[in-house]
Amino acid sequence: MATPAIAHLRPLQSASRKLVFVRRIADLQPIKGNRHVEVAKIDGWSVVVMKEGIPKYNGQCGHVVKTFMKYGRVSQGIVFSLYLFTEIQKVQEELEAKFGNREMAVDSLLELDFTTTLGIKKYDSVYFDPAGSYGCERAQNVTGLFDRFGDTVSQITEKLDGLPMSVYHVGVGSEWYRALPQDHDSSKERPQYGVRGLENDYVQHEKSVFWIATKQQNIIDKLKRLGKNLAVQGELCGSSIMSNSMGFAEGQHRFYVFGIYDIDRTAWMSADKAFSLCRQLNLTHAPVEKAEGKGLLRKKREGLVFRLPNNTWGFKVIANSWLLEYGQHKLDQW
Repeated sequence: MATPAIAHLRPLQSASRKLVFVRRIADLQPIKGNRHVEVAKIDGWSVVVMKEGIPKYNGQCGHVVKTFMKYGRVSQGIVFSLYLFTEIQKVQEELEAKFGNREMAVDSLLELDFTTTLGIKKYDSVYFDPAGSYGCERAQNVTGLFDRFGDTVSQITEKLDGLPMSVYHVGVGSEWYRALPQDHDSSKERPQYGVRGLENDYVQHEKSVFWIATKQQNIIDKLKRLGKNLAVQGELCGSSIMSNSMGFAEGQHRFYVFGIYDIDRTAWMSADKAFSLCRQLNLTHAPVEKAEGKGLLRKKREGLVFRLPNNTWGFKVIANSWLLEYGQHKLDQW
């Protein structure tokens, strides 16, 4: 007996990288003067629809998903007709047979991830190798954003073009001390501080730009003197980070704070309290500020980050002009 096509699929998970999925098109507009391409409105995104099939990339059938300009229209990705993929059609037919209702089948289809089924690969940039997704959700992905949060006061900071980084301090008396990374020699005391990326701690090394910035800004000593168990989260920016779209001088790197996590309370500090603490400790907070415009070093701004006052949720708005010029260096983050 043949295995149903749906048996190999998994539901979309918020923490996983969503590479291939089915979506409803809210609106479809032609591009004047070109009958081969249309622009679709999907979940708040404007996306180019290719009507002539899947293009080639490096001799293979495929497309590197990124922000690009096509016939004068900005596209955040790419859309193909469902009927180009027999694998998805088969799953839809099985769902319709299961539910006996087309709408229920489609609703279920929208929850499935087709990355493995279609053999789609995540493109790894040659510029950096991040450990995974990071940061706030893009505004276009938040359904009903202004209906839900239109009356909410937010802290607005500049979206900086850098790499995620956290600096933490945990005292020996904390219940979280034993959860800290330990040296291979288990007889040694665990260090009470560290510098962390998305998933792992960075080894303390004289050539590590993460540790160099931490020491130059004296972050760990400041946290120690405060005497609290905190993690300072932010972005490391500099001349060797991404494409240096911010315009740092050669060899210059700096860490900018976006939020502070109270480890003992397992909760984020409010945006106002975190900003005040940064001023107290002389830590550099991300500039508090339209996504388009000049940024921190008077270069083209990547965008803005909006955070709720309690710092529990936020979203980001990326400037189209920045994406078109520098976005190819950050493919893995979108």
